[in-house]
Amino acid sequence: MGAKKTFVTIFPICENVHLTTDIGQIPFFMHKNHGYESTIVAYKNSESYPNLEEEVKGLQMNFLENKGRFIFLERAVLQYIKKNAKHIDVLDLYHFSKFTFVYGLLYKKLNSKGILLIKLDAYNETFAEGNVIKHSTNKLKNAFFKYLERKFLKQVDLLCIENSEGERLLKKMYPAVSSKALFLPVGVNDLFLVEVFKDKVKEYDKKENIILSLGRIGEPIKNHEMILRALTKIDMKDWRMVFVGQINESFANYFNELSKEYPVLKEKVTFIGRIANRIELYEWYNKSKVFCMTSWHESFCHAIGEAFYFGNYIIGTEGIMSMKDITDSGKYGITLKADDDTALANTFQSIINNQTNIKELYQKRVEHSHTYFIWSEIINKLNNQINKIEKVHA
Repeated sequence: MGAKKTFVTIFPICENVHLTTDIGQIPFFMHKNHGYESTIVAYKNSESYPNLEEEVKGLQMNFLENKGRFIFLERAVLQYIKKNAKHIDVLDLYHFSKFTFVYGLLYKKLNSKGILLIKLDAYNETFAEGNVIKHSTNKLKNAFFKYLERKFLKQVDLLCIENSEGERLLKKMYPAVSSKALFLPVGVNDLFLVEVFKDKVKEYDKKENIILSLGRIGEPIKNHEMILRALTKIDMKDWRMVFVGQINESFANYFNELSKEYPVLKEKVTFIGRIANRIELYEWYNKSKVFCMTSWHESFCHAIGEAFYFGNYIIGTEGIMSMKDITDSGKYGITLKADDDTALANTFQSIINNQTNIKELYQKRVEHSHTYFIWSEIINKLNNQINKIEKVHA
């Protein structure tokens, strides 16, 4: 039996929390479901990485010693690629940037048969029609980086993007790489969830009348103030709004001021704070019926995928690039403008007054999630593409 194939993700800023996102989940599932020896290469950015013994057990980490920079590049990363390129079957890099171009080109120079993939964690505006991507404000530097970009696009094997509209825009901006573009959404760790929540996922009628929002509560880009303003316009009856996540101080002050004018908010809004335990976190998705995310901008939003796994009806905003895919063009959720408080209030009130529609489609939401937005299925898709590329390289 030959040596295992290797899958290496270079992500220098990786922290423990990243292991439960695509950064950790992609290499983990390539290891768990497809037999790769998977490693994340990073600086040690967290005191400890408990997720290595929990959700991503079997994934390895290689911690780099910080050796400073050579121009704009990480010396430690350059040295790692030079030393290990020939032994890396698949190299996984993140973001459409000058760093990625240099690291990717160096890898392909040293291992021409190796597979280079890039995960484009990008807002669709990056590839929007009429947009010109600049890598520097300095004209000469930008011209050099555009040259590197062209070389990189010839060498890269796979460009993965998180939403179908982004894939379309990418292909339109760079038609020469159309065959290399792959819609690869963000999933949930179904292996972990099946193990932990076997027979514990609640049917719709066993859930509570909760609208949930989860993440960095009050971060300006999250636009959570919109939710509070909408709540002041409705009769919540026996429903409540729950925020899970670390709370921004200015948002806490905003809530306190608003609740002086609308005391019902104190009664109907619950702040849980940050939850480090993943199972406890998932229990909130399991309890709630509706998940609401009002971000001005969001590439995919892991929390939406997690809420959807537990059958939550999704309320999102146009700035969240994944809404069309997650909701199957509006079947399983609703997409609103991020500045339309009245539309959000009307949506809340409609659900509170009559749950029939969201109850009827509960099972369909779960099935849609488990077909398209779990890592096992997503990584099957990626692995199939990698196998095709390997045959071409052979």
